[in-house]
Amino acid sequence: MRFYRHRWFKAWIALIVLSFSLIAMMQVAGNQAVLPAAFFYGAAAGPIALLLAVHDRIHIATSVPAMTLAGMFLFGGGVALLLGGYFDALLISEKNSNSILRVGWIEEPAKLVPPLAVALTGRHLTKAAGVALGLACATGFAIMESMAYAWKSIANHDGALGAGTVLLLRGLSTPFSHLVWTGLVCAVAFGAWEVRGRAVVTLPIVVAFVTAAMLHSLSDGLLILDIPRPARLLFIAVAVTSYWLFHRATRNLKPMPIPEPEPVRA
Repeated sequence: MRFYRHRWFKAWIALIVLSFSLIAMMQVAGNQAVLPAAFFYGAAAGPIALLLAVHDRIHIATSVPAMTLAGMFLFGGGVALLLGGYFDALLISEKNSNSILRVGWIEEPAKLVPPLAVALTGRHLTKAAGVALGLACATGFAIMESMAYAWKSIANHDGALGAGTVLLLRGLSTPFSHLVWTGLVCAVAFGAWEVRGRAVVTLPIVVAFVTAAMLHSLSDGLLILDIPRPARLLFIAVAVTSYWLFHRATRNLKPMPIPEPEPVRA
């Protein structure tokens, strides 16, 4: 499998190169006005790559109108960050303490609020649409959160290159964390709601949510808590497990036909 030929890999490389090129230009020319753009492209590289990979497999982007997906990315991701950021500050006393293990039980519900709001309207109640909405919301959340970490790195005097390194590492990890956790729950939930015709709570949905929240908390705990270095390698196992569960939950989705453009009338 020549992965470097795939669109997701080309997009990931292009966004990473653009991000670091902007940082390098800022370093050379001293033009700090480009930093937000550099941070955005770096933060978006990993999530966009995963979105392309998933779409090329099952064409989920055609399951929801483009404007709805854009709104879920911009406003849904923002609402999720608003809720998650508020309760993170309220319930997590110190990032390097055991209270970080609460993060999955805070941020996973926050990312589910916007897709649930759409489901409660009775629209887009299909499994493919739910996965698309969940991934769009999680992408907006993950990009903005990664940019916040990059700015925090600047505030800590790590410099633009330090911030770029943070973005690169988060770009490698977020596709196997935020996106697949939310995508997993939405796949299970919207799959059940598609059959029932309405949003209800079922045992599989609860199990999927608990699994996502636990994986989220475990992932952050392995990276942040003061534990032996070899134990941190379990982060890779958590990431692989997270993606495998998401892939398994979406494996029955078939590629959706791309709508033909309407003929132009003279």
